[in-house]
This record gives sequence, C-alpha cells and structure tokens, in this order.
Amino acid sequence: MLPSMNKILQSFGHTVVVPVLFPTLLFGFSVDSIFEPFLRSFDLLPDYYLRFNVSTFAFHRDAFFKRQYLAEPHPDLEFRLISYRDVISSIWDVDFVFGLGEVPGNTVFTVLNVAFGINPKFELRLPRLLISTGVAHHCYHEIDKSYFPLVYNNRLHLEASSHNFRINDYFNAFAGDTLFRFENRFSWQIGAAYFLKEFFGVVDPGKLNGSSPLTAELASRSRYAFHRRRSWIFSFRGETTIGLFDTGEGYRVKSNSACYWKQTFGVEAFFSRGARGGCFYLLYHRDDLPRPPDSPEFTLGNSRFSKNGLVQIGMVFFN
Repeated sequence: MLPSMNKILQSFGHTVVVPVLFPTLLFGFSVDSIFEPFLRSFDLLPDYYLRFNVSTFAFHRDAFFKRQYLAEPHPDLEFRLISYRDVISSIWDVDFVFGLGEVPGNTVFTVLNVAFGINPKFELRLPRLLISTGVAHHCYHEIDKSYFPLVYNNRLHLEASSHNFRINDYFNAFAGDTLFRFENRFSWQIGAAYFLKEFFGVVDPGKLNGSSPLTAELASRSRYAFHRRRSWIFSFRGETTIGLFDTGEGYRVKSNSACYWKQTFGVEAFFSRGARGGCFYLLYHRDDLPRPPDSPEFTLGNSRFSKNGLVQIGMVFFN
C-alpha cells in the first residue's frame, strides 16, 4: 500500500513523487501490484534430497582390484535452488565418493582417492516426464599422486526421466499406493552427454578437461519393483553406458576400438523407518574402460576406474 500523499511530498518533493504516483493515479494500480503475483510464482529452496551410500566389494579378480576396492562411502546432496511454479527449477547436485582400499604393507581402509562432482542444471517438469540439462563437473583426486594424475572433465548433458526416477521419490510414491501400480513400480532415465574440450574460445581448454579421453556417451537407467511385503519393497535395477573416447594419446580398451562401455545390474530391498527410507542392494559390474599407455605395473592392464567383475554390496539412506 502506498503512503499518503502528504507524507510522500514532505519526504521526497514533487519531482520524485509524481513519477511514482503516476501509474496509481492514472490507471488505478501500483508498481507492487504488478510484480507481486509474478514474484509469488517463484519458490526459493523448495526441496532437497539427501542420499548417503556406503558399500563394500567382493570377488576381486586380481591384486589390483583387491588394492582399489575395499569400501566406498558416497554422500550426495541435491537441492532445488529456485523453482518457478514447480515447472522449471534450478537444481544443484553435489556429491563425494571416497575410495578406500587395502595397500600391501599398509593399514586396512586406506583412503586412496576422492572423487568430487557438482552438477548445476535446469529441470523442466512436464505432466509425464522430467527433462533436465546442464554441465556436470567431475574430478578424481588420488591421495598419492605419484601413481595416477588428476583427472577431470566437464560434461554437457541432456536427460529425460520419469517423475519417480530419484530414489527418494521412487520410494515415497509407494506410501499411498495400495494397488502397487506399474507407474510407481517402474522408473527410468535416458540421457546423452558431450565432454567439453573447448567452449567458443572463452574458457582455457586446460580448465575444461584434464587427462580424460572421453568425448561422448549415451546412458540409460531403470528400476522395477517386483514384490512388496509389508514395509519392504524388492526391485531390479540396471544401468548401461556406451561412449566414445579419443585414442590419439594412446588410450586403449580391451576390444581395441574407440568405444567404451559399462553395465551394472542387481537387486534392491527398500525398507522404511518412520518418515525416512533405506535400501540394501547387491550389484554386479561389467565394463571395458579406456586405460592410458603409462599405467603403473600394479594395475595389471586394468583401467583405474574399472570395476569389471566386482560384486558391490551396500546400503543407501535417503530422506
């Protein structure tokens, strides 16, 4: 509401007040009345998703895998920074992965590497699917840099997914679903990505990519709940990624092509404890990932990122 004319005139004078009051006197509305409905359409920090994942590995096929994969804590925070009418949102996803291993002659649970990811993106909520796009930054830091260099990349991505793709939404959708409906039991995501090597000459190429040969990839992820027993929900889960990489610097895969791939599939058991949920899982990994020509001898010809043949056993908690 505008203050009275006398008070405004006393405070500011005629030359300042007339332009301010002109829309109100002439058209019958104030500046606030124009912008207030628009501003009400925005919501600051309307939602967030917490996920804490901890796992271990079994069936190490050689000494390198035994060294690299003992346990893997993985905290993940995703939040909606701002949303417009719950249709378009600015979302930030920040996560860390701590690689714990067992170095011969060293202590058990040695922290060997830390991976960091930040993914600012825009998400469009349509009636039957979500569409998101952004630039995801990932970097992989070895504690002992004498063995492996710092690897980082920036991935321009576009994805489409079901509304219940996030594990938080997937589980919460069953809270009021007594019929165990298919649209809640099945979730999916498909996506394409391009790894930035340059950006119109604006950014130094050395800041966009470091020691990463990846150039482009396609990925799909899905989950299907096949049984429910009281507060427990059992599901299948699968992920597949196929990509291209640059062989110019001597990077190779076992298939001797310019294509890499990785797959993960397994089973999950969701459970609820009050308003929050958790999930046990058992996953099997297969992959053929690029390895550099100057890898240390103890890698035994494996990519430092390979989990080929490993069984991952873990638990994830979420809000």
